[in-house]
Amino acid sequence: MPKQQVNDLRNKLQQPAPDGWHRLRLFNYLRGTLALFFITVYLNGWLLDLTPSGYANPDLFITVALIYFILSILFISGMLRRKPGLDTQVIIHTLVDISCVVMLMHATGGVRSGLGMLLIISISMTSLFLHKRVTILFAAISALAVIAEQIYSQFIFPDYSPAFSQAGMLGILIFITAILSAYTAKRLKESEKIAKVASQELESIVQMNEHIIRSMRTGIMVIKNNGVVLMNNNAALELLGLTSIEQGDNLKNLSIDLYNRFNDWNNDSIQNHQPIQQKQGLPDLQPGFSHIDQSRIPHEKIKGRTLIFLEDATQLTQRFQQVKLASLGRLTASIAHEIRNPLAAINHAGQLLGETSTDAADKKLTDIINTQAKRLNGIVENVLQLSRQQRGKPETIIIQKWLLQFREEFITTHSLAAYQIHIRIEPEDIEVSFDSSQLHQVMWNLCSNAINHSHMEKSNIMIIIQGKVDADTRQPYIDIIDNGPGIDKETQSSIFDPFFTTSSAGTGLGLYITKEVIESNRAKIRYISPPAGGTCFRIYFQQVQKMNSEFN
Repeated sequence: MPKQQVNDLRNKLQQPAPDGWHRLRLFNYLRGTLALFFITVYLNGWLLDLTPSGYANPDLFITVALIYFILSILFISGMLRRKPGLDTQVIIHTLVDISCVVMLMHATGGVRSGLGMLLIISISMTSLFLHKRVTILFAAISALAVIAEQIYSQFIFPDYSPAFSQAGMLGILIFITAILSAYTAKRLKESEKIAKVASQELESIVQMNEHIIRSMRTGIMVIKNNGVVLMNNNAALELLGLTSIEQGDNLKNLSIDLYNRFNDWNNDSIQNHQPIQQKQGLPDLQPGFSHIDQSRIPHEKIKGRTLIFLEDATQLTQRFQQVKLASLGRLTASIAHEIRNPLAAINHAGQLLGETSTDAADKKLTDIINTQAKRLNGIVENVLQLSRQQRGKPETIIIQKWLLQFREEFITTHSLAAYQIHIRIEPEDIEVSFDSSQLHQVMWNLCSNAINHSHMEKSNIMIIIQGKVDADTRQPYIDIIDNGPGIDKETQSSIFDPFFTTSSAGTGLGLYITKEVIESNRAKIRYISPPAGGTCFRIYFQQVQKMNSEFN
C-alpha cells in the first residue's frame, strides 16, 4: 500500500467515532434552529398560516420561542463542561422539548397546526441515548401532554372544537416511533461496537504490515508506471545509498540503471537476472519486478503500479557460494588424499631422477615434472583453503596503524626497502570493520601479486597504499596501487573468476579467494585503471557501527 494511502487510512482509523456528546450537540443545533425559525415566523407575520383553527396566541408563541432559543444556548455551556452527566442532560433537554413544543402547539391552535409532529423528532433523538424503557416513558409523557393540551384548550376557548382523534393518532405515532427508534438505536450501537473492533484490528494489521516492510532486509519500492515512487522502506534507501525519498520523486532521478531495467521489464515482462552495478562503494543490486494492479479481465494486466524488490547481489552470491563451497568441501575432502599422495610420489620420483641423471635433456624433463607437480599441489592447497574458508569475525581496526605493522612484516619477508611501500591514509584515525587475520591474507595476496606480475627488477617495484572516506557514501576505502604493466580491458572482466590466470605458473584462484574473503566480511573489491598506468585494487570497508547508532 502506498505511503500516502497508509497515512490516510491511519488518520481515518485514529479519528474517534462520534460520541454521545457530539450527537447531543448536533441535536441542540437543531433545537436552536427551530427556535430561530419560530421567531422568524412571528416577526414576519406568518403565525396565522400555522393556525388553521383560528385560535392563536401570538404573545405566548413568541415568549415560548424566545425561551426555547435561550435554553438552547444555555445547554451549550452544560455540554462543554459536561456537567451534569450525559443522561441527565438528555432528560432535561427532552422535557424542555416536550414542554416547549406542546406550548407552541397550544399557541397555534392545538394539534391541528401539525407542530406536535416535532415531538416525534425529540423522542427519536432521546432513543439514541437512553434505555428503551425511559424512551417509552417519554413517549407516554408526550402523548399525555398532547391530550392534556386538548382538554385545557376546550376549557379556555368555549367555541373550541377538540381533536381528540388526531391527538390519539399522534400519541400512537409517538409510541410506534419510540419503539422503532429504540430498536434502531440498539442495532446502531451494536454496529458501532463491531466497527470499532474492526477498525482496531485493521489498524493493528496496518501497523504490523508497515513494521514488517520497514524491518525487511529486502528493499521494497512501489512505483507508478511513469516511475514516480509511491512507497519505499529503509532497506531500499540503504541499498540505493540514499538518505530519503521525497513524495513525487522519480526513479529515473534516483537510479537511472534501475529505471532502465524497469522499463525493459515493463515493455516485455522478461526478468533480467544480471545484477546492476552501482557507483563505487554501493552494493550491486539484484532487482525483481511484479505488477500490483490486476485487471478483472483474464490474461490482461493494468500496468499502473509496480512492486520492486531489491536484493544485495553480493549477499545472494555469498549464499550461492556457500552452497558451492559446501559441495566443494565434501568433494575435496574425499579426493584430497587420493590426489596428494600420488603427487608427492611423482614429485619425489622427479627429484630423485633429477639427482641421478647426468643428461641435460633428462634434467630439463625432470624440472618440468617437478614444476607441474608443485603447481598441481598448489591448486589442491588453494581449493582446500577455499573449502575451509570461514566467515570473518569483524574487528575494529585503525587502518593506518595496522598497515604500518603489515608493511614491516611484508618488506622483511620479500627483501624490499621501506620506501617501496608507501602508505598514505587521510584522516589517519580511519577505523574499519574486518577480520584482522583475513585482512592480512588479502593484503598479502594483493601485494604479492604486485611483485609477481610486475615483470621488472624487484628494486624498481613501487606499491602505494592510500586510504580515504568516500564523500558520498561515507564509506572508508583503501587503494593498493603498483607501477606494473597493468591489466588490459579484455582481461579485467575475468580477473576474479576461479581458475582464470594469465601465468603458466599460476593457479587462477588467488584473486578469486581474495574476493571471497573480502565479501565474507561485507566489504567490496573493485579493479580501477589508474590514469598513469599500473594496477589499482580498491577495497571498500564496512563502517564501524557505533553503539546505539541505529536508535539515534
